[in-house]
Amino acid sequence: MRRFIENVHVGVVGAQPAAFRWRGSRYVVRDVLGHWRERRAWWSGPAARAVLTGAGPAASGGLDLGASLPLAEEYEVWRVEASRRGSELVGVYDLCHDTGIQPDIGAWRLLRIAD
Repeated sequence: MRRFIENVHVGVVGAQPAAFRWRGSRYVVRDVLGHWRERRAWWSGPAARAVLTGAGPAASGGLDLGASLPLAEEYEVWRVEASRRGSELVGVYDLCHDTGIQPDIGAWRLLRIAD
């Protein structure tokens, strides 16, 4: 398994990925193998930074890290079988759909490729 955190452009049908563009190549999704949610690394988010730097609500002495600084946001992961356009070689890719970055449309990233 190789790990990545790279932005990709994803075309969706309904709510699931149908194709994606990565490093200049277009990949067509052949099958969706799985779909789940993962929690964001809370220790690297805005709430943790506010606590560590003394900025934000925690600086006033309270620990009200409610809706403005969420600790445990989730993102969707789609495990897909896909092949490069024009190729029959199929790989397994984990694509992350993160609506926390751009709530109206979300952002897609490539997380992992199974070898």
